Amino acid sequence: MSSTLGLHSTGITRVVGDAGLHLEPTKRVIDIVPSKKSRLVFATEPEGLAVEQYKLVRRRLRALHPEGGVMLITSPSPGEGKTLTSVNLGWCLAEGGHRTCLVDLDFRAPGVSPTLGYDFEEDGVEDVLNGKITASEAIRQIGDGSYYVLGVRKRVPSPGDILSPSYLTPLLDKLRTMFQWVIVDSAPIIPMADVAEILPQVDGALMVVRAGKTEEALIAPALEILGAKVWGMVMNDCPINGSSYYGYYGNRKK
Repeated sequence: MSSTLGLHSTGITRVVGDAGLHLEPTKRVIDIVPSKKSRLVFATEPEGLAVEQYKLVRRRLRALHPEGGVMLITSPSPGEGKTLTSVNLGWCLAEGGHRTCLVDLDFRAPGVSPTLGYDFEEDGVEDVLNGKITASEAIRQIGDGSYYVLGVRKRVPSPGDILSPSYLTPLLDKLRTMFQWVIVDSAPIIPMADVAEILPQVDGALMVVRAGKTEEALIAPALEILGAKVWGMVMNDCPINGSSYYGYYGNRKK
């Protein structure tokens, strides 16, 4: 994972600082125990190079948007690492002292649950959108830190209705009052219409591309769809010379 490219400010519609947050208590605490093959780098390699790259993204986001906001993370097409980026970047923001909530809105192929290794067997984000349960009741807290998650309970093949402003706006407005950062993991931009449904409700967007995987022809049309909401791009799987050394810099025995 490399740092963002061209991260820039476009303005935020409505956010509150840390002092103005009202975080309702939750009793739903989950403990994440990643496997050896997991790419949850803040749990498996907290002093590795990937963590340093996420911290660089965090630093740039904080500099450009110090009050936080609602940020959509997507990619031009499937398989480019948007969900892994969403989970790790949310983890990074929380570790940096920012109350952060990760929201899975990729109903067609929800990836937050398998990435975390936790099944949302009840009270998913779709139940919040349908008014069956409140966001405060459905939110899970990861460990004892400042990281929270709203996951998808059941795949929804055609989520157009559930992503309409009448459902989505109240949820995101509520989360704005509870968290400094809200990370929205959405479906890929092409060819689905889901991103276009969500985009008006967020403050900005990061687009994830993967070295050697993302088709160059898809980047321009994907950026055109995101328009002025683009805050920057993140490149995954970008080889960095010397990473085997610098990934553990400072931890070598003398």
